[in-house]
Amino acid sequence: MTLIGFSSLIEDQDTAVTTSEKLMDIAEHLAELDPVRTYPQRGATLLAGLVGAHSFRLERPEVDSLSSEAALTASEPTISLPLRRGRTAVGTLHLEIVGDAPVGKELEVLKWASRIYARGLGCADRLVDEGSRRPGEAVEQTLRRAPLTPRERDVVSLLVAGSSTRDIASETGLTVSTVNTYLKRIFSKLGVHSRVELIARMAGTATIPPRASYEAPHPD
Repeated sequence: MTLIGFSSLIEDQDTAVTTSEKLMDIAEHLAELDPVRTYPQRGATLLAGLVGAHSFRLERPEVDSLSSEAALTASEPTISLPLRRGRTAVGTLHLEIVGDAPVGKELEVLKWASRIYARGLGCADRLVDEGSRRPGEAVEQTLRRAPLTPRERDVVSLLVAGSSTRDIASETGLTVSTVNTYLKRIFSKLGVHSRVELIARMAGTATIPPRASYEAPHPD
């Protein structure tokens, strides 16, 4: 169901506007794949928060289960939410909720969010898999061909390895703000628009622009 479809579930017009804004906010957060290695935890936490669940456990085939900091205390969780991409089951998110289980519109929103989350899990898995399957030497060769300064290459290497902005700042001795500034310059030089696109570029799915096309490097 689309955002417009969900809005039509609400009778009061003011409430419908608020609900649409909430749904858009949920969609935007679930679409933030970066950093991809932490996406499963972040997405599950978001879904749990939608219904006030104080703990969760994510189970997926061939992947170790993932739990919230607070483990499930009941042998039977309040709700077990199937995660699907189309007709394909990709896992189950178990939620433990204080009080009544979600029903009606709240349950519909949770199911809608779970479909976005399932797609995000698939995208994040593919990006992690592509990065891990590509030999380190091949990534280094791609970086050497890229029109980047040595410091910018360090930032990209850490990002491809799954580091968050704060992790990169800690590793390089830069501030978070400076890391973001470097990333903006890197995006411009490589012709990408997001961190996910940058990771895909480093995984070898697109061509690096020629070295002659960038401006003179800024001093670090």
